[in-house]
Amino acid sequence: MATTLASGYITLLKTTLGSGILSFPYLFKTYGIFTGILLTMASGIFSVIGLVLYTICSQSLGRQATLSKLATENMPYVTILVDFCVFLKCFGVALSYLVITIHLLPSLILSAFGSSVLADPNISLLVFLMCVGPFSYFNKLDKLKYTSFCGVIAILIVTMATAYRYRYSSFIVQKKIDYFVPVSYTWLDSLGKFVFAFTCHQNIFAVQSEIEDNSPSTMRKLIYMVASTAALLYISFGILNYLLYREAIKDNILQNYPDDLLAFFVRCLYVLAMGVSYPLQVNPCRSHLMNIVSLNSKIDQNDSFIEFIATTAIIMSTYLLAISGMGLGTIYSIIGATASTFICLIFPTMLYFSMDINRSRWLTLLSYVGFVFGMFIFFTSMFSIIFNNSPPSS
Repeated sequence: MATTLASGYITLLKTTLGSGILSFPYLFKTYGIFTGILLTMASGIFSVIGLVLYTICSQSLGRQATLSKLATENMPYVTILVDFCVFLKCFGVALSYLVITIHLLPSLILSAFGSSVLADPNISLLVFLMCVGPFSYFNKLDKLKYTSFCGVIAILIVTMATAYRYRYSSFIVQKKIDYFVPVSYTWLDSLGKFVFAFTCHQNIFAVQSEIEDNSPSTMRKLIYMVASTAALLYISFGILNYLLYREAIKDNILQNYPDDLLAFFVRCLYVLAMGVSYPLQVNPCRSHLMNIVSLNSKIDQNDSFIEFIATTAIIMSTYLLAISGMGLGTIYSIIGATASTFICLIFPTMLYFSMDINRSRWLTLLSYVGFVFGMFIFFTSMFSIIFNNSPPSS
């Protein structure tokens, strides 16, 4: 059954919104308000360009188009890299959802029920996965539209709660507001996080396949709506929390919230948002994992048992990494600098110029700029990550 524009909007918006929104207050602290807005808008615009390029390129295959199929037909030399990047991005985002949940859920259980065996982080996360995990086995994103809707509503309420706290809170940190922060080495650490926040490209093909009217004009309207909504929420959430906590902001803004009723409510909503978002990442993660495995074997990708095994392996792997204590900022930086940058900014341009299609002058120019922007973020972010994690010289 074909889906509506509204259903596609909700699915793609929830894929975009997720754990990345939590890093925006810290990003505004790092770059300043005006620079943070500029980088958010630039990342959003280049993300839109990438999505538009994908929808144009996918017209050659119609509703059967996927990023893997397009790469196989037009860029066979990078097919496995394409599949790996999408797999890594979706796996990393799904992992970030569990990392957030394992930090929030135990304290929520203690606040609500007191001492309990469920307050153990490992056990609470396992129970959480037992609740949301079954949705990850669905094959079509349209079946997840109701969970996506719940997730979008949760994020909207969290943003409104932030506005309420800013208006009425007595906890505002009285320190200066930075509108511009001088360029420094610390800028390199977080550039990938802006790209990470707008990466929904892995699901654009599924939405385009399932939506009733998938004409170019409809798809562009959908893309503009999703990107503008996401940018508005990111900027609002980031600035309001920055004005509240300023220099005291942590990489995960939820750790700044006081232990009051409003914070309890916000944390509950965010756990809900993470729960309904998790299957949206496992779905394409499974698909591209099976693409990678099938390149060197005779595995039937339509085998439901193989799909079950792949989904279970992804769920168990993200669980084990989440309980290992991996940091949220590390996930954002690595995935944003690598997989997200390639999916959003680099692959769309490569695909666009590898196909024999009519190209508009403006879209050609913008795709070049987006490609250069992506390569800049990739190399500078990787340099920062490697430099920061290299052992000190003796």
